[in-house]
Amino acid sequence: ERGRLWQRDYQSAEAYHRSVSPNRERFRQIIGAVDARVGARAPELMGTMVTSAQVAQGSGYRVYAVRWPVFDAVVADFGGLDAEGLLLQPEGMPVARVVAIPDADWTPEMLAGLAPGVQPAAQFARRLAENRCQVMIPVLISRKDTFAGIPGIGMTNEPNREWIYRMAYEVGRHIIGFEVQKVLAAIDWFANEKETPPVPIGVMGYGEGGLLALYCGAMDSRIDSTLVSGYFQQREGLWNEPIYRDVWGMVREFGDAELASLIAPRALVIEASLGPEVAAPPPVTEVHKEGACPNGKLVSPPTDSVQQEAERARPFFAGLKAEQKLQLVVSEGGRGQPGSEEALQAFLRSLGVRGRL
Repeated sequence: ERGRLWQRDYQSAEAYHRSVSPNRERFRQIIGAVDARVGARAPELMGTMVTSAQVAQGSGYRVYAVRWPVFDAVVADFGGLDAEGLLLQPEGMPVARVVAIPDADWTPEMLAGLAPGVQPAAQFARRLAENRCQVMIPVLISRKDTFAGIPGIGMTNEPNREWIYRMAYEVGRHIIGFEVQKVLAAIDWFANEKETPPVPIGVMGYGEGGLLALYCGAMDSRIDSTLVSGYFQQREGLWNEPIYRDVWGMVREFGDAELASLIAPRALVIEASLGPEVAAPPPVTEVHKEGACPNGKLVSPPTDSVQQEAERARPFFAGLKAEQKLQLVVSEGGRGQPGSEEALQAFLRSLGVRGRL
């Protein structure tokens, strides 16, 4: 019945954009991405008199620890919000600007190859930087229970994401909305850089980062290309997933194909790969008492589910004569690592970057 909630007009890209704007606005509301951001501001270097903001140097780029503002405490009724992460800055003019979003249990350092935990082939932020992209990697809230409670009073075994989800829900916000806003604040800065010709902008994410990349691409038309790895699939089983992915009213109007339709006719690369595997919340201990939602697990998206949802999205691109803008890449039969050679190549080409990786 979702089709009844959409009035798509395929006469032109402009007409289509107008026709899906009410759906995009409803999507923005239900994920809680409703607060005004501070506007385009360059990130601050996080250095001191003792510690340099430059934390590493790679082949043709430097790595900086950065912070960038998202909400102003005066404007947002719940206080301010800053984002933190790593900036991989090429030595020359970037060929593209990309927000590379890790899974929730990966740190930016892992994705940049500066800390163990991610296989070299899956360090897509590093690989994009080595191919002359300017790359921003935000920190995500993890699935650990480190901060789920009030120290000295009571701690729970809720994943950090669930802890924030529960509090945000009561004030019409969502951890997804907060993290979408962190990414879009970086996009604000990217879009404010006035080069001629303009440098294309992309988002790429894996696992929880894949969710955020898909949501950001659906919300913001300034994003020229989106790559979603280890996430995109049929979403009718959403109730089986962890509670911090629960969005009130989501599946009534939006499956992943419908979110893809908000990206059309811009480029979308879907990579079927291994996804994060989460069987249960953190264990109960003497310090972290039981409190987490006991249901909800993550498994790798089944390849046939990814393919079927991608096929359901194709008519939206075809209606705009943009069939070539939707690409499906299957990494080693759907069991490969994210950021495969084929997926990265397709993503960079969709950003107008030519040549071999």
